[in-house]
Amino acid sequence: MRTVFLAAALAALSSPALAGPRLPAPGLYCPVGLDVPPILVDADGGMGIDLLDCSGVRLSLGRARAAACFANGGAQVPLDVDLVVRRDGTLRHDGVTFRLYTGPRPCPAP
Repeated sequence: MRTVFLAAALAALSSPALAGPRLPAPGLYCPVGLDVPPILVDADGGMGIDLLDCSGVRLSLGRARAAACFANGGAQVPLDVDLVVRRDGTLRHDGVTFRLYTGPRPCPAP
């Protein structure tokens, strides 16, 4: 009985839910119904959002944050924007829904 309890406790401690919010699945997220730039999520924690190229992005309380992102021309800026990962896997950013797109790039026209 102790072994079962110990195994369950260890599984709970290693669960992703306790590790904090994770980035969405890697891939290209296209806007639904609007002509705005897509969101690109890398497997290594990078994100292309709002025409910025960011690394080390963290999600917390409905916000995406990164210490340094690169803009056009090489300007370096921090990132602090709204970003919600919904249960169905879609993203919500700046009032727009973004859906994972697996077809040929670029995103299809809205």
